[in-house]
Amino acid sequence: MKEDYGLEAEEKRNYCTRLTGELVSLRKRLGLTQEELEEISGISRVTLSQIESGRSMMSWLHFSALMHLFMQNRETKEQLYANGILDESLLRAYQQLKADEMPEFNP
Repeated sequence: MKEDYGLEAEEKRNYCTRLTGELVSLRKRLGLTQEELEEISGISRVTLSQIESGRSMMSWLHFSALMHLFMQNRETKEQLYANGILDESLLRAYQQLKADEMPEFNP
């Protein structure tokens, strides 16, 4: 069953898994500690630590909050794109476009 943003639950899990693999690198690229990322994202330092270490799964809510932050910075946005996290399917979903409409991308 399709959920919000027109993405299947499995697609969301895949995006969360991919972002989890890049989370430490993205956070460090912004020069942030877990405490600073907590302040900016609203995700507790404990939760961030558990996600980064693989002890906890990232939720779609966590994913959305982190993507909002990482897409504001050119370097982290480019890293998301280069590592297949920010792709046409996700952009289409965020922009609520139909499958035949091309998403806008401006790294």
